[in-house]
Amino acid sequence: MEGITKEQADLIGEVANICTGNAATTLSLMLGKATNITTPVVEVLSNEEELQQENRILVKVPYTKGLDGTNLMILKEHDALVIASLLMGGDGTDVSQMAFDDLTLSAVSEAMNQMCGTIATSMAALLDKPTDIGFPLVNSRYKKTFEIPEELCNGTDIVKVIFSLTVGDLIDSELMQLYPLSIVKQILKEDR
Repeated sequence: MEGITKEQADLIGEVANICTGNAATTLSLMLGKATNITTPVVEVLSNEEELQQENRILVKVPYTKGLDGTNLMILKEHDALVIASLLMGGDGTDVSQMAFDDLTLSAVSEAMNQMCGTIATSMAALLDKPTDIGFPLVNSRYKKTFEIPEELCNGTDIVKVIFSLTVGDLIDSELMQLYPLSIVKQILKEDR
């Protein structure tokens, strides 16, 4: 299978930008804080070193309808803890004492589920066909709930989309999405 051109990667970035922009609204409503996700930076990689970093939360988003495959969202641990704190009634300011227990991971999963549901709805509108996701699974260094999909670590092209993420004055960070070649090809085929 051939690789991904710069033009194709940019198109995926546009799709991701529209979808994730809508997801920012969802997250803002959930957290009760102004949430912004800015225009993305898009790269094409042959291997994803981000998957090996310790201080990250990996969220596996399986498509169950419309697209065949999985994409990953990657958050910094601190950002995930702030989101969990806000969802659990905290103020998100001092998360250094919070642990990644089942309750925290459940809160992060629910936030990602709501965001990814919005992304799937936006994707369905862009591709003009029903698109749906399964419940996102979360990996942290404290608990693994899934194995990294083969298509994201087998050396074929991956589109990495990096967004700047701000939540009130609590988070000023980045959110990353990884799209494997298989999903990129499906989106490009549909989005003509």
